[in-house]
Amino acid sequence: MFSGSIKSIPKIDGNLLSFELVTNDETVVVYHKIKSAFEKEQLKKLSINLSCIIKGKLEKPRKKSHFYGMDYREYLKNNKIYWTLKTVEFGVEYCKKTNKLSVHEHIKSWRSKNIKELERHFSNNTAGLMNALLFGYRNGIEAETLHYYQGLGLTHLLAVSGFNVGIVTYFLYVILVRVGVVKEIAYGLIIIFLPVYIVLTGAESSIIRAGMMGIIVICFMMLRRKMHPVTLLSTVCIGMLSYNPSFAFNLGFQLSFLMTFVLITSIYVLEKASPLRLLILTSFICSLFSFPIILYHFFEFSLLSIPFNVLYIPFVSMVLFPLSFFTLLLSIFAPRTIPIVNEIIESLFNFSVLFMEKAQFLKMAVVLGRPTDWIFGLYFVAIFYLLYRWELTKRIHIVFSVPFLFVCFIHWGVPYVNPNATISFINVGQGDSILVELPYRKAVYLIDTGGSVSFDQEDWEKREEEYDVTKEVVYPFLKAKGIRHLDGLMITHGDMDHAGGGEFLLEHSKVSNVFLPYKRKNNNLENLIETTSAKNNINVVKLGKGMQWESAHSSFFVLHPGSQESTSNNNSIVLWLKIYNRTFLLTGDMEEEAEREVINSFPKIKADVLKVGHHGSVTSSTASFLDKVSPQFGIISAGKNNLYGHPALEVLKRLRERNVTIYRTDEHGDISIIVNKKRMKVNTAQ
Repeated sequence: MFSGSIKSIPKIDGNLLSFELVTNDETVVVYHKIKSAFEKEQLKKLSINLSCIIKGKLEKPRKKSHFYGMDYREYLKNNKIYWTLKTVEFGVEYCKKTNKLSVHEHIKSWRSKNIKELERHFSNNTAGLMNALLFGYRNGIEAETLHYYQGLGLTHLLAVSGFNVGIVTYFLYVILVRVGVVKEIAYGLIIIFLPVYIVLTGAESSIIRAGMMGIIVICFMMLRRKMHPVTLLSTVCIGMLSYNPSFAFNLGFQLSFLMTFVLITSIYVLEKASPLRLLILTSFICSLFSFPIILYHFFEFSLLSIPFNVLYIPFVSMVLFPLSFFTLLLSIFAPRTIPIVNEIIESLFNFSVLFMEKAQFLKMAVVLGRPTDWIFGLYFVAIFYLLYRWELTKRIHIVFSVPFLFVCFIHWGVPYVNPNATISFINVGQGDSILVELPYRKAVYLIDTGGSVSFDQEDWEKREEEYDVTKEVVYPFLKAKGIRHLDGLMITHGDMDHAGGGEFLLEHSKVSNVFLPYKRKNNNLENLIETTSAKNNINVVKLGKGMQWESAHSSFFVLHPGSQESTSNNNSIVLWLKIYNRTFLLTGDMEEEAEREVINSFPKIKADVLKVGHHGSVTSSTASFLDKVSPQFGIISAGKNNLYGHPALEVLKRLRERNVTIYRTDEHGDISIIVNKKRMKVNTAQ
């Protein structure tokens, strides 16, 4: 049993409830599986600061399992959260109101109440956007809308920032002075108000930075003293890091301080600029300095980011933010007037989202991949050089950007001078996806896409955005590697866990060839992939036993399927691959029947690395097959705690008896094997 108070606004997504709970002076994240539509309606009554009793099991947050994915455990650790709590028994009846609330808790309750009030009056997306602008609460925004903002480099507009602090502080000061409050008292009231505003807007690092800087500036104004802006920024930075060193790993903290520092030090470039020119220059400078950080986290950038910032910053600042503030006042003081203005407000916000949606076709995203440490450093050297020359000469010239463009060229070209080949077994849960990058990136092949198996659910159970492993894991993996084009997408067979993401990748990536297993009749998924390929003018090749090709120190040989058709698993494409002097055997979901056929047709087959067939199922990896192949390494792609019991204990025993080193995606996460002329090295995400 655990007792404590709810710290965060409870979030219900389909059949999952989550919130933060403070228990015994420690915060845990609670996850509760909702069992019925009635229970879901009841749980909507939960609110922040309720005192609850929960029966459940403490678990360590999941480890990072992807090279380029989010480290959830580290994220929670940076927020001083070390455990998750999976409920066994919980409901509204186990919660009650807390009698004594601190000032801080009262402010958070008022924030939560008004967030819910806006959600009651408006559609999910409109309320979500307003709550993001007013309270820094983005959970209500539809996932697709967030993708639109991210794709155009406008996500920062959905965060409460220094601009919001400045606007609110200015108007509060004007109102106080107009009603006759003495200037010094007005300053004092603003100093009291700013910490309240920080809590109201979610106390993110960027708003804490802006609020603290505002308080210090006003204190110095009251003392009739001045403080250099860089000294002010440094003081706040040191103070925040002294209070919580993990702020340093927060992306919002990094961007907030970096952008503020850049704008302060660029004052000589920005002074005397007209309002429009000032907007263009600040957007350009901020986009330029955030470029390496954005690439590190998102692997791509939009060429139209600056123009869209110039267009959207005034629209959000002068239209959406004031409109949201006005609507909040109406909901507090005159809620009956909301229906009168509802349609106008909904129309404006819907127009902004529609514009974003249409703009996706123009975003002109350039994928460069995650920069290495030395390229990351070079970017900043080149950017500092550009701004230094700009400030020195009082004008910007294309020549100043040559070092920056040269670093971009290096970043783009590094894979093409890399003699190493990389075989990556991407952790897609219960499924397969293997990325083959040949030396000097002469060719890139993706073998299988993974795929999310969906189950029949009632409407109330469905999540806002169903998890798609290809979209959330495989596609970002390709981007992180800087892969803009696939020479081949190979589907070993048409099962959902191998080919479920095929259509998505064909629609969102440049692909030259699609490889499917040779057989007389495709299943529905294979037909869909063929149809999508034809629609996008992509060549389709049917692979069968005996087909082969070569490229850049590499040889590919298809061992299966043969002329005799069988089950879907036993009709998998089986590929033998040689890179330099190392060999790989990639088996799809091949089972005992196909294994027998392969070793009968190719009795001398050997491989250094074996992708263990059918996720380590007991129906695969027979003793005779393993004896023939004699692998040094066995790679098993399986989902953590999967329903099928993969990999089977018998298979693991057979592998260990033959001294095969085993790597598993359910235990090691992403697995990458780097091959060159001298050696082979295995890296894992965990």
